[in-house]
Amino acid sequence: MKGIFTALLLTGIITLCAISIYDIQYTTNPGSNNTYPSVYAGKTVSVEGVVTAINHRNGGFFISELSGGPWRGIFIRSEATNVKSGDRLIIRGTVDEYFGMTCLRDLTQLKLLNSGYPLPFANQVTTGQITTPDQAEAYESTLVRVQNASFIQSQGNNQRLVVNDGSGSCLLNSFFSNDKIRVYKAGELFTSITGIVCYAYGDYSINPRYSNDVAVMVPVFNQNRSWGRIKSIYR
Repeated sequence: MKGIFTALLLTGIITLCAISIYDIQYTTNPGSNNTYPSVYAGKTVSVEGVVTAINHRNGGFFISELSGGPWRGIFIRSEATNVKSGDRLIIRGTVDEYFGMTCLRDLTQLKLLNSGYPLPFANQVTTGQITTPDQAEAYESTLVRVQNASFIQSQGNNQRLVVNDGSGSCLLNSFFSNDKIRVYKAGELFTSITGIVCYAYGDYSINPRYSNDVAVMVPVFNQNRSWGRIKSIYR
């Protein structure tokens, strides 16, 4: 009987510590440096999610709740190399603020539930939302998509670009080692840009995971010219 009670107690403790990504991420408090730190910072928790991006250049990957949505993604600081996009995982680790971006580190559990799980739909956002901290924070570490944006300029180097869909400029960065962002021409238009929202060096940015996350708008040329009706000058 004592063994059963102990097992139930341990199960209860684990259940209490298993929380949602939303619980970790959601806050209205900007903190002392306007980075919106998690109320769970320093605590050890367990979460479940699906991998949305891998190969962060500083080591790590991103997961999201299965339903997707604002406040439902988080950065996992881990050197695990066998994780793949679409893996559904249970992860246990310590909540930390990685240069202002909420993450899990010092993992004590990384359990694969199944592979090939459908990724959540990308959150449809504007470039202006990713510029404004109190709006951008909700999309930190989530998969987002902007549409009909144009390239404005490079900032610092060709891996840090400025794009605008008319709502305000935001950064397009390259925090993933899979592919590099190519060089674009001023005024070049994008049908859509998909990527993970990251926070670093005081800025939020959209970070495409692969080169095909950036869809360049292809100009349409109309070659069906009409010369009207031509009358013969000969009888």
